Amino acid sequence: MAREIRILHTADTHLGYRQYHSENRRKDFFAAFELVVNDAVEMQVDAVVHAGDLFDSRNPTLEDLLETMNILARLKEAGIPFLGIVGNHESKQNIQWLDLFEEMGLAVRLGKKPFMVGNAAIYGIDSVPKSKIPIFDYSGFEAPDSSLSTLSNPSTPEENFWKLLVMHQIVNPFPYAEWDCDEVLENLPFKVDAILLGDYHEHAIIKNKTGETWITYSGSTERNAVSEKEARSYNIITLSEKGLEISRRTIPTRNFLSIQVELNGEDNPYEQIFSKVNEHLEEIPGSVVFLEIIGDSGPVLSQSELEEYLINKKAIVANVKDWRTKESFPEEALKITFSDPDHAVASEIRKMSLNDGGLIINEVVRSPDISKSRVDEETESRLSKLIEAKAEEFKSPDFRIEVPASPISPASSTSDSGFSGLEELKPSGESEPDKNFRSAMEIGFAGKAEFSGETGLSGKTRPIEVIAGKLEITELSGVLRTSDLDEKTKMKSVSQPVSQLHETKLASKPESELPDNEPGKEAQKPSEFAVNSKSQEETSGKSEKLTEEKPARATGLTRKAGKAGQKKGKSKSAVPRQYNLGDYL
Repeated sequence: MAREIRILHTADTHLGYRQYHSENRRKDFFAAFELVVNDAVEMQVDAVVHAGDLFDSRNPTLEDLLETMNILARLKEAGIPFLGIVGNHESKQNIQWLDLFEEMGLAVRLGKKPFMVGNAAIYGIDSVPKSKIPIFDYSGFEAPDSSLSTLSNPSTPEENFWKLLVMHQIVNPFPYAEWDCDEVLENLPFKVDAILLGDYHEHAIIKNKTGETWITYSGSTERNAVSEKEARSYNIITLSEKGLEISRRTIPTRNFLSIQVELNGEDNPYEQIFSKVNEHLEEIPGSVVFLEIIGDSGPVLSQSELEEYLINKKAIVANVKDWRTKESFPEEALKITFSDPDHAVASEIRKMSLNDGGLIINEVVRSPDISKSRVDEETESRLSKLIEAKAEEFKSPDFRIEVPASPISPASSTSDSGFSGLEELKPSGESEPDKNFRSAMEIGFAGKAEFSGETGLSGKTRPIEVIAGKLEITELSGVLRTSDLDEKTKMKSVSQPVSQLHETKLASKPESELPDNEPGKEAQKPSEFAVNSKSQEETSGKSEKLTEEKPARATGLTRKAGKAGQKKGKSKSAVPRQYNLGDYL
């Protein structure tokens, strides 16, 4: 004669759930599960069946995992198998946490092959998304074999096996049903005596339409919402010669207390609330308290102060809701628009004008196919490939980088850059070498240039002969002082002799056209290459002594001589520095 088999059926333990952001509530969920396991050990049941949502999250913390393993270890020590399926809250794409526990010998993952407990064959179906229920594959379920029986008599006929199916779904006739139980029973290759369910947090026991199969929910072990008012519970399934029996056992859990206050519109609304709360002083300590305010509309009350008042009365969690009618905005003043999130993000990205590197980073960070742990690695890999590709472009002799520069305004004529805000001077009778030389000097502070033939030239200080050989000028404005260039640079910048260069006629603007705030206006007569406080005679004399002066170390982007004593790092180029990948190659 087959012995009696007792199976503890539980579900929806939601371990790790920090309800209301409370650590105490997280501990409550573990305490409820621990109580169920302790009962199973005390009653010496034959197995514990968990119908899904062991964890509240698919990524439980290490602390949650360690606590769970310690609790399951008690069942292992007592020789009680823990049989489970995967719920919708904890479901991962590939390997499940239940697989880890099975590898450690702490659990068994149920499936299409029967797990035998005495003469009971237990099967499992993990949580199936609603969209995939119509295409669920029923093939592969194996009928129990007498050789698998753990009874002393291995020749038990197949019809004498109990067959139990464990699922995590909402089924008919329960609210928000996703799956029809009769459809499941019709498609299975064998008769099922009971379906042990999870996902519905209330306890329930019914029979299917034919009245041959029991359908039961054990309910959750802790309250997941204030609407779950019934006591939490689990089931004991008893299999014997008398038949199948399902009994319910309740679990003591933390008290949820709801206090409703109706304000009558009188003054001192806080006094009315405090008076009502004080009627429950004995129940509040250790409870999760919900304070609801209804009645006539009135002044807005501070919810934080009310919650603090409840916490001071020893409530473990305080939640305040003011349901009174509030003044609404006129309908015409409310304008609500909806936008597709992807389109909105794309629009903002366009406004940012990101370069290739920025677009790559945006793509990696927002990609749903790249896990957070691989973002850094993937970004580095893609940017490295971009830099390698750009390096080849920079080495090409035909490569051009266009660098726009802000025009110099009159207000900046006496700026620290040392350049004048004068309009461009146009010399008469200027030869081609003269033009090349003048163009090369003017590029340092204003205009628009195309950099050619040298990697990493953008934003760098270069000798004038290098600039003359590497740049093609497209737009020019402003002038540059000859005092900012050394003798050697000036001599090498043109193809004609220096003496021939000195003979070039320079056109200058009348003194009256100089800005009023220009220092030394009366004595100064700007030439094509020099604008300073000295007279034209001094300037001409300096030009004649170019070959005799000691070469200066200043370049076309240096500050005024009078500013040389200032701290390093303070000078600003008239052209903002242009950064590109070539600077780092």
